Amino acid sequence: MADRHTTPHVQTLPPRPFIVPAAIVASLFLVGVIGWMIESRAQILRAGQEAVLETQPIDPRDLLRGRYVRLNYAIGRPDTELVTAFFEALPQESFDDRFYQDQVIYVLLRLDEAGFHRVSAISMDRPEDGLFIRGEADFNPTSRSLLTIDYGISRFYTNEKLAPELEARMRGGEKTTVIVAVDDHGSAQIKAFRQDGVNIVTEQLY
Repeated sequence: MADRHTTPHVQTLPPRPFIVPAAIVASLFLVGVIGWMIESRAQILRAGQEAVLETQPIDPRDLLRGRYVRLNYAIGRPDTELVTAFFEALPQESFDDRFYQDQVIYVLLRLDEAGFHRVSAISMDRPEDGLFIRGEADFNPTSRSLLTIDYGISRFYTNEKLAPELEARMRGGEKTTVIVAVDDHGSAQIKAFRQDGVNIVTEQLY
């Protein structure tokens, strides 16, 4: 009587010699991207022009999330006159039903008598000279409503021990300003966090 139990056939997968090189290439690419991001930030801090920005108070309940302090800037909401001038300068074809989302705009800064940098002009085009900062805004050209601008510097990262101290001072009405470095393209990085005229934290290059 023939044996009814036979050894099942096991399919052997072909070798894949490309897996290890591909993994190495992917790892090197990832390291390169991270290195580029770190160096880009360091270059702005090292060579960028400095701007002193005044912060505005926000709801303390939303002030701290995790290990960063959330910041609100006076230049985030330009004066009505400047916003009106910005919309008036837009091309006529912009005045339709389109809604601009995350639209890149450029804000020209001026130094006032108090030592803070304020908005002097807003443009869709990159300024040819002067100190300017690049931001993103959502707006509808037909409404010409209040313009709110995000400069990508609304979070100041710090350690868990220092964060509550900064929060307590801000809740107590401590005058808080931020020094930012801005490169030739308008990209900004927080360089120092200042309260009562004293630099509490100065960012390191690396």
